[in-house]
Amino acid sequence: MIRLALSLVLMLSGALAMGTPVAAASFDCSKAGTPFEHAICDTPELSAADDRLAKTYATAIGGLSETALSEVRNSQRDWLDYARRACTRTAEPLSSGRYDERGASCLVDLFNSRSRVLESSRMMDGLRVYPIASFAALPDPYEADNPDSNWPVAQHELSLVQVDSEEAFAGAFNSFVRAEGKVISAGFVEQGGPETLAEDSSSDSTNSITIQEISGNRLSLLVNTYWYGHGAAHGNYTISYLHYLKDEERALEARDIFAGKGWQKKLLELVTEAAEAEHGDALWPDSLGDLSDVVIDPARWDLSDPYGLKIQFQPYEISSYAYGAPTARVSWEALAPILAETADRYRYGY
Repeated sequence: MIRLALSLVLMLSGALAMGTPVAAASFDCSKAGTPFEHAICDTPELSAADDRLAKTYATAIGGLSETALSEVRNSQRDWLDYARRACTRTAEPLSSGRYDERGASCLVDLFNSRSRVLESSRMMDGLRVYPIASFAALPDPYEADNPDSNWPVAQHELSLVQVDSEEAFAGAFNSFVRAEGKVISAGFVEQGGPETLAEDSSSDSTNSITIQEISGNRLSLLVNTYWYGHGAAHGNYTISYLHYLKDEERALEARDIFAGKGWQKKLLELVTEAAEAEHGDALWPDSLGDLSDVVIDPARWDLSDPYGLKIQFQPYEISSYAYGAPTARVSWEALAPILAETADRYRYGY
């Protein structure tokens, strides 16, 4: 039987890729017609990934409003179109033949990646949250003449959290996240990455905005970006945060947490001391002295630790790539002299 994940999507779409009417919620693999269907039936690992996706999708759409349900369905249709194209060598669906080993392995990765995104559809602290997503698959012209290329197609995936609620803040929050998603889609030229993801055909990217923590009035979002230039020694990534204030319908600002003359300089001193204590010889010499703008940016602040403020650094910023994306933690007690009167209000979200 062809697995339910494909079947669920096909029911939503109303037809098979080649125009065959959908007749049931599952299919006899002896009747599989397209290379995509045969790949699911014939590859055990892909069949298992498809089973997982079927269960994940069914769970993800449970309890959603009609509006949210429509958005998840649309994302799933878009994903199906993307999956059919992303693992070929031309960014077009296979109309004949079979997927090779590379293509089948690629499909396994895509199915499991989609499951991980859909698993973020759930209840969080009384809020129903769900993901919307966009995709792009583009043939890499630099790899077109290489039949053995491991990167014939550029793959781009972006998922964004949304809140399914009639509360007044929900619309503004969802628009805020979508706007930040457009910033991500504009690319990572400042970090040496592509300028526009939707048009970049020589790298892969997987990017997301998810909810890290809900603390009363504050929703803290985790922003993960990753891109890989085809043929590069390794990919690049960033980790950052967005802190949204429900009642005020705006992002957290530095002045909400810190105040007083020279607080920026004092914060840099405390972060430098903490980073040196935590990471020692792993730090690049004099790297922290150039990061005054970084440490005062709320996008670098992890507020989830009740005992201290964590400053997030990116790969290559203060240490080697192999060392990862280090953090420096400064206790709230040490920060007390430069905290604003409103600091606890926004830290705890009341």
